[in-house]
Amino acid sequence: MDRNIIQTVGTLTKKEILTSVQDEMNCNILMLESQQPFPGYHGLTVPDMKEPDSLFALTSGEFSSEFIVRTVHDINKEVDFDFSATPGTIQFKNGLAEVIRFKGLSYGRVGEVIAKFSATGIGFKKHRKISPYSSIIKVRKFFKVEKTDPHIFQDLFDEGTYYLQIPVFLDWDAFETMTNAIKYNLQNNNFDAALTSVYYEKGVMDLIRIYDVEADQKKLYFILDKYMEAINRL
Repeated sequence: MDRNIIQTVGTLTKKEILTSVQDEMNCNILMLESQQPFPGYHGLTVPDMKEPDSLFALTSGEFSSEFIVRTVHDINKEVDFDFSATPGTIQFKNGLAEVIRFKGLSYGRVGEVIAKFSATGIGFKKHRKISPYSSIIKVRKFFKVEKTDPHIFQDLFDEGTYYLQIPVFLDWDAFETMTNAIKYNLQNNNFDAALTSVYYEKGVMDLIRIYDVEADQKKLYFILDKYMEAINRL
């Protein structure tokens, strides 16, 4: 395999507005959806969608990541459509809630998929109306990226998604403050940013995920330089 291509697992941390799903799902579980998948990006390539980008099913207990991943693999072999799902956490009711994050799953297919999860013993909280609120979301997922420059990686699954390598771990509050200051002082500030950590042969690599379908290497390095300036001031 190309040495510049990395396949690994890690985490993605972001903040989005979540609200309960009101569409017909053919089930009665508590499912939240993201109102805007990339809140910092306002390009024409993120249109209003009739189907969800991300759905978050709140589980009624804690289930191991391995069990969830194996269950997703088995269910994908049973259904005649493709979807992806991964374990994670969200902020909910003054605490953290365990979730399964779904992508590529239409509202009309939710009931069928949830029934198969329930058959394995995974339980879900019952549906109730949740008004829109801001939540930090953390999901564990598989990454496949290509190293295009010494400190820049391009996602090979998601178009317009890049990762900038940074030398330190940032907690969310520090990262958000830093991002807001950077975007305020940039003229070309149309991008969405999130935190990422992935495993590799030397340990854990810390990255900033950038979503911007119009970004080029020049803009990405400019953004990286601004983050490095802010990190050096910590």
